[in-house]
Amino acid sequence: MSDGFIFGQMSGMIDALLGEDHSIEMTPDDVSLMAALINSTCLVGFIVAGVVTEIFGRRRALTVLTMPLAVCWIVVYFTTTKTVLLLTRLIVGVTFGGVLSISFICVGEYAPPNMRQVFNNVVNGVGSQFGSALGHILSIFINWRIVALIGLLPAIMSSVIPIFWVESPSWLASKGRFDECRKAYRSLHAMNSEDENELENLIALEKKKNAAIKEKNHTPTPIGRLIWACKQLYVWKIIFLGVMTNIYRIAAMRIIFNTMALTILRDLTGYANLWMTVLLVDGFGLIGAIISCVFVKLFKLRSLLFVLGIIGNIVLIILSIVLYLRPEIDFWMSWVKALLLALYLIIVNSGPYPALETLYTEIYPLEIKAFGIFVTATVAGIFQFLAVKYSPGLFASIGYHAVFLIYAFIIFVVLGYLWIALPETKGQTLQQIESYFHKSAKMSHGSSNDNVKETVSMLENQLEP
Repeated sequence: MSDGFIFGQMSGMIDALLGEDHSIEMTPDDVSLMAALINSTCLVGFIVAGVVTEIFGRRRALTVLTMPLAVCWIVVYFTTTKTVLLLTRLIVGVTFGGVLSISFICVGEYAPPNMRQVFNNVVNGVGSQFGSALGHILSIFINWRIVALIGLLPAIMSSVIPIFWVESPSWLASKGRFDECRKAYRSLHAMNSEDENELENLIALEKKKNAAIKEKNHTPTPIGRLIWACKQLYVWKIIFLGVMTNIYRIAAMRIIFNTMALTILRDLTGYANLWMTVLLVDGFGLIGAIISCVFVKLFKLRSLLFVLGIIGNIVLIILSIVLYLRPEIDFWMSWVKALLLALYLIIVNSGPYPALETLYTEIYPLEIKAFGIFVTATVAGIFQFLAVKYSPGLFASIGYHAVFLIYAFIIFVVLGYLWIALPETKGQTLQQIESYFHKSAKMSHGSSNDNVKETVSMLENQLEP
């Protein structure tokens, strides 16, 4: 929720500074730079998160990286200069990137396989959408500085709550602290035979990796494990898959809509019904995220991605055609455009986004979690920066209809690649998913209560030098 609120508040702040609020003099270029800074400096957050999580663990890292956000909200309220406001965007970007990466890591490591998709969707889907919607709605009725102060509440909660967690069992296992790993794992699970098997497989895999690393004349330190992992071809296949999923997420434009929602909706619908339109679009985006909690439980992730991804893209193309044929603003066409946009948001938030964001929690092996997210997010961050930075200019020069059509084409290209490269991961343990990528073979759909000795034997064969 705290991460989503960042973009909701910033959308209202951008709209105010481009409108009648002259408390801080900013040009349109300054405003677009401010919006894009978060998406570029979040790369630093990925690096910081990788270092902090390796040293302090998952829960303490989340507390440390959230605290600067609370400070920034206070600074935003009091600032009267453009320079200070831009500096807060730099710090917020670092915090956003760090917290986002840790959120994906924590969901993958704390949640059981059969609930991982639902938990991820609640945390990174529903929570983010709710925060963004809240920021947008408050910005319509309240000055953007007051909205910034309201952002203190979710930021403080995000800092305090992790203090009371147990540490991640996967992180403890990667450090060779196997007794603590067992204790933490058992405190998080009801412990049936499947849970016992998953725990033993986790420990067996990490022990075997440490042995393989030593055989390669590396020490089983974080750096040694990373060097060993980077020499594995399957690791780079995973990273490239992560890059492609991020390109889809950028082309689907959720960040652009969250960052510039008020401005985009004003251009498409006019100010007359702006507050109702924002409520409609944000409401349907949130409804889509809530519906996806049911969808990810009932359907396979590939089905959600490809079926709803294609349908959503068709809706985006229809919206592009409507904008091209009827660019004028009138009462009925404003509602047609708003409803098409709302339909698009509910579709992508109920299928493609939760499916792809779940992959972020699953596909990276322990030794490259932070590194893999950093590499893929670096590439994605560059594209996201360019998208947010230059989208306002593209909207003005070639029109919304052309920009939407370009993004729709990119989405179809990415879907074609994912159809070939993406496995079905629903219900699989993290060790089974890693096994799939290591072998580059069809993933077994057997249950996770397979015999422990057979699983350990399979992992040993995969990790032979």
